[in-house]
Amino acid sequence: MNDTKPSAPIAAAVALFTIRERLEFLRLEGEQGRIPSAPLKEGETLEACARRALWETAGIEDVFLEQLYTFDGGLGDPRAIVAYYALAPHDRLRIGRIGVDWVDPTPAPTLIEEHRVIVERACERLAGKLEYAPIAYQFLAERFTLGELQTVYEIIGRQTLDKRNFRRRIRASWDLVETHDARREGSHRPARLYRLRDARLPWGR
Repeated sequence: MNDTKPSAPIAAAVALFTIRERLEFLRLEGEQGRIPSAPLKEGETLEACARRALWETAGIEDVFLEQLYTFDGGLGDPRAIVAYYALAPHDRLRIGRIGVDWVDPTPAPTLIEEHRVIVERACERLAGKLEYAPIAYQFLAERFTLGELQTVYEIIGRQTLDKRNFRRRIRASWDLVETHDARREGSHRPARLYRLRDARLPWGR
């Protein structure tokens, strides 16, 4: 979809996900749960509208953002809704507003219908892109261990992976660059740190 202002009334809505011990999304508290959204302003691009929705409702900026789907007024809202999903490591999120909380998307969360569908579609997109796009890295710090990366894969894919096979496959991927540093995790030996080769993370290199 072209990222320009259409003539019909339209709004952008964003499902923002992070990972702590599980996958969670940002929900605005209230009588009816919602995700961040905003009406499109004159001369504003759809992506700018989506980023403004995150900033105005939760004080969040500088996150990975990708367009998900367009709902053409068929979910109880007379406006067309352009849905986005956003991803970020939890320790980089500084919530600047009150009245928000983090919610497990399963089972179906308490949300207005159109926003519940957006969250469901976004979860499906994440799981689908896990094997062919560097989605998992958006939940990690700039440098990370292979154990941390495997945890993200297991949480999004909802399955337990064999450690040896996972590491063999990941090390053969073009995505990773091994650094010269290591991090000690508890009483275990220091774990090597890696970074993403193609810097598409919002916070750069």
